[in-house]
Amino acid sequence: MRDNRFTVIDAEKLKRSSFKLPHALLALQENAKTFLGSQLATVFDHVDDTFFDLADQADNNRNQTMYFDAMSLIRVERRAIEHHFFNTLASNFQRLGDEKYRGDSMSSKKGQGLELIGNEDLEEIIALDTMVSKTSELCKAELETLSFRIDSLVPAMISAKNNPIGPDTICEAFNSAVAHLELSVPAKLVFYKLFDRHVMTPIKAFLVQSNQHLKEMGVLPDLELRRKVQVKKPVVDQKPKKSDEAHEQSGDRQSSQSYQSSQKGIDRSQSGTSGVRQRGRRRYGQLISQLKNIMQWETSNTSSSLTEGGESRTVLDTLQLVSKVADIQSEWREQANDPLQSDKGLLALIEESLGRQGDGALGTTERGMVDLLDQLFAKVNTQAIAAEEIAREFRKLELPIFQVALKDATFFDREKHPARRLLNEIAEAAIGYVDGVDVHQDPVAKAIAQVSEALYNENQLDNTALTQLLLNFIELVEKERRRVTALEQRLLEEVAATEKVNQAHQAVVKVLIERIQGKTLPRFLVSFAEDAWCKVLFLAYLKSGADSEAWNTRIQLLDQLLEVVSRQVKEAASEESIRVLVGHLRQHLEDISYDPYDLGRLVGAMEQYFRGEKHEPESGEESSLGETSENLLKEVLVDALRTDIPGQSPSPEESQSGNEYLAETIDDQFLRQADSLTRGSWVELEGEEPSMRRCKVAGIISPSGKFVFVNRQGFKVSEKHRNAVALGLQNEKIKPLEKTRLFDRALEGVVADIRQHRSRQ
Repeated sequence: MRDNRFTVIDAEKLKRSSFKLPHALLALQENAKTFLGSQLATVFDHVDDTFFDLADQADNNRNQTMYFDAMSLIRVERRAIEHHFFNTLASNFQRLGDEKYRGDSMSSKKGQGLELIGNEDLEEIIALDTMVSKTSELCKAELETLSFRIDSLVPAMISAKNNPIGPDTICEAFNSAVAHLELSVPAKLVFYKLFDRHVMTPIKAFLVQSNQHLKEMGVLPDLELRRKVQVKKPVVDQKPKKSDEAHEQSGDRQSSQSYQSSQKGIDRSQSGTSGVRQRGRRRYGQLISQLKNIMQWETSNTSSSLTEGGESRTVLDTLQLVSKVADIQSEWREQANDPLQSDKGLLALIEESLGRQGDGALGTTERGMVDLLDQLFAKVNTQAIAAEEIAREFRKLELPIFQVALKDATFFDREKHPARRLLNEIAEAAIGYVDGVDVHQDPVAKAIAQVSEALYNENQLDNTALTQLLLNFIELVEKERRRVTALEQRLLEEVAATEKVNQAHQAVVKVLIERIQGKTLPRFLVSFAEDAWCKVLFLAYLKSGADSEAWNTRIQLLDQLLEVVSRQVKEAASEESIRVLVGHLRQHLEDISYDPYDLGRLVGAMEQYFRGEKHEPESGEESSLGETSENLLKEVLVDALRTDIPGQSPSPEESQSGNEYLAETIDDQFLRQADSLTRGSWVELEGEEPSMRRCKVAGIISPSGKFVFVNRQGFKVSEKHRNAVALGLQNEKIKPLEKTRLFDRALEGVVADIRQHRSRQ
């Protein structure tokens, strides 16, 4: 027996697939395919010229190759892109038969919930959002009217998000069509700009024609007339009751639903009424509505006045509150710059200002919103920003952000809202600063101050203006990041080279200590190992590594020499084998351009020794190395080694960090946590100087596992072995810092605190 759930799903699919578009929408679909096909062809016609010009202007071969490859790939994939694009267009029309279809925005398709977005993905999302928001604003009236007309013909409730020829769906169809292309971000952004210029910019004229065409076919022919009458209708009461306000907010939607009721039946009419009530709730957004219920806030709609100190004061509506807030901008900026008033929040300032004027009061919901923002900005400043100068600049942003939240109810609900992205980017850029930064000289700090200034001077804080600010800020930060990354890369190369030299030094010393130290050997052999063969081993390790045949072969030659020397007392080695061995040793020394005089002296002493011409030291004779071959044949006790090669032995701290006993005292979870600190991770070092307290991982040197820490300017702060980092994490001497979605994380934390506090009451 089949599961009922699958039966329902199959029924819904069958219903949607069997839906037949009305004649008017079939004509609209055909017109849209013709228009978009022509404009998309124009995009492809300009691809070659655009990318060729960019390649011609490229300042290096890498960028030139990137643009040529992109041009070639787009040319090859043209048919696939067009096929996918028009299939999606047809599917969007067909989905109008599903009454549950509401449309999926690009942000939701990128992923629901809280997630980490890479810089490259973010650039693409911003480009698409900017394209959609710009076109939606430009064609707002045409899109609204066209959505009403389409809505009257299909079961689905049509809005700007699921209008099949709206900017949202068209841009998402194009984004989906090119998603499979392996294009670099700069090349893909150029492709998006071509689409914007040749498809989205001229779409307004097509929307006007589509409206006229549907009107001529009898689809809501009197819609414009009814809208004009509704706009000219006089406002009787500036403070309508809640039901009247909901009715006014529904606008044409309610009138168009009345026109459709005979066609769609009672169920659709009820759905429309629910939609009106839902839009009435959108004034505050989902999060604020939830907090309103949790905290039992009353809204300004349910209470037209508040009583404070026995005096009744009118509750300000949204427009009045926006105006009042704008009047205290200069006062808020002065307060944010005053260290003595750093604990005073925006809520206190607004209420003081309203109290002085005596002509209005905050509603409890609006008061809760300001209090929420006060906590948010305080939390970000406490947890993420360590520089007082940056914290002051960040705090100034609270007032314009409150204005954004008042005008746009989605601010607290949308992670990818441009204002929230801007705050996240600023907080991330500020994480590495410490006290004493010059806001007027440092490029990123200056950019943060300029964002604050721009928000105060911007008369229309809409998504387009905020997105442009975001793009400008990201561009500047990215430019600074590239400069610092270049410094970090050079530093890593230097540290890696030094580390490799030290490793080679330590490997050679270890080999010689194991074979020579503590033994009595001819002086020529000690000199050969300390002055000559150590260089051969050193260069073999540097060039080929510890697992190479070259390294092992040279160790074997040293072992053969030591074995031959040790056998000289009891039995004579074969002259031929000694001659071959000495020949190999000479050849390797010549290969590294060892000094010919010293080479002749050592090899001569070696041959003299093997011929049996040994010199026995007399009693009391010193065993210091002389210039004569006689001294080279003397036997000495090797109590310590002296090698003439670059590099150095590990410091006591490094020796302790690499100690196996130390590793055993560290919990595995902290070793794993140390391994999770990848390049770009920020940490706070306890006990360091204030200027060196915050630093990030510039890189990890292999195979030693040494972490290189730098400050925000790319200068080295510290080097620590993996075990030392893990021990610091275990002892809380090293504290990892979150560097992404800092504002969003603060919001999650504040809301969780509010809910937890409320649950305890």
